[in-house]
Amino acid sequence: MDIAVIMGFLFLTIPAFATPGPNNLMLMASGARFGFLRTLPHLLGINFGFPLMVFLVGLGLSEIFVAYPVIKTVLKFFAAGYFLWMAWHLLGLKVGEQGGTARPIGFFEAALFQWVNPKAWAMAVSFIAAFVETGQDRFVSLLLVTLGCLVIGPFFSSLWIYCGRQLQMVLVRTGSERLIGAIMAALMLVAVVLFLV
Repeated sequence: MDIAVIMGFLFLTIPAFATPGPNNLMLMASGARFGFLRTLPHLLGINFGFPLMVFLVGLGLSEIFVAYPVIKTVLKFFAAGYFLWMAWHLLGLKVGEQGGTARPIGFFEAALFQWVNPKAWAMAVSFIAAFVETGQDRFVSLLLVTLGCLVIGPFFSSLWIYCGRQLQMVLVRTGSERLIGAIMAALMLVAVVLFLV
C-alpha cells in the first residue's frame, strides 16, 4: 500500500471506530458500571471479533448472504432483539454496581456480537470495498486491512471505556445514572429503528 492508500484508510477507519455505535456505547456503559479492568475482556472480544469478521467477509463469506438472504434477515431481527434487551438494561443503569447477578460482557460474547452488529457489517463491507485489491494482491491487501483494524480498534475502544469512567464520576456526584441510562437506551432504540428500516 502506498502512502495515499494508507491515508485514505486512516481517514475512513478513524471516524468509523471513533463514532458512537453499539460496541462503543456498550463499552462506555460497561466502563461506567464495572471499571476498565472488568471491561477489558469485552474490549478484547470486540477487537478480536471485528478484525476476524473483516478477514472472513473479505475471503468471501458475504457471498453466503447473497445466496441465502433469509440468513441476513434472521440476523437483523436477532440484533434488534439484542439491542432492545440492552436498552432495557441501560434504563436501570447503576454505576459502580458490584453485587447481584450483573456482570460485564465477556470475550466470546463480544466477539460473536460483531456478527449481529449492523455497524460492524457496514464497516467491514466498506473497508473491504475501499481497500482490498482485486487480483493477485487481494490476500495481502486483505491481511493489511485486517491488521489495520487490529491496531486502530483497541485505541478507540479504550477511549470509550475511559469516557465511561469519567462519566461514572459525574454520575456518582450528581446522582443522574438513570437519566444517562435512559439517554443511552434511547440511542439504542434509534439504532434499532435505523437498521430495521
